[in-house]
Amino acid sequence: MRIRNALVMVLLLGLAGGTAAKETTAVFKTAEAKHFTGAEGVELTPAFYDYFYAELRSELTKSKLVREVIGEGEAVDDADAEKSVVITGTVTEYKKGSAVKSALIGFGAGLRSLKMDADVIRRSDQQNLSIFHVHVKVDPRWNEKTMAKFAAQQIAKDMKKEFAEKK
Repeated sequence: MRIRNALVMVLLLGLAGGTAAKETTAVFKTAEAKHFTGAEGVELTPAFYDYFYAELRSELTKSKLVREVIGEGEAVDDADAEKSVVITGTVTEYKKGSAVKSALIGFGAGLRSLKMDADVIRRSDQQNLSIFHVHVKVDPRWNEKTMAKFAAQQIAKDMKKEFAEKK
């Protein structure tokens, strides 16, 4: 019995070591994240867009989808423009939610809802590589900074999934 347990442990450690050895390579050389805008009727504070911009840059760096995340308006070498992207977008809908409904009813009632569209555009020829429609729901008691973090994580996750398949 002990020998079988030891063999199972060795096998699991061997499998874990094999999967940890995989290293993802960057799909893009640089990425420029621009400040998103709000559609007409979206009532978010200007601070939300700043939080989101900072979180999106951070999440793109963490995802290892790009080698370098550059600031808004920074120049890129002509040789690197083919493997560089610009990420722009619009917040299309925002619902404030209700803390009372969330606490009393639960099960997703009264949550804040944020919908946004993000465009990934190749820098060299302005070709639209992909459009992401993101819908994030968070507890109404959480602040805008947390909501921005969840939205940025979702965009980075969707981008990684989309462009990993296209490699």
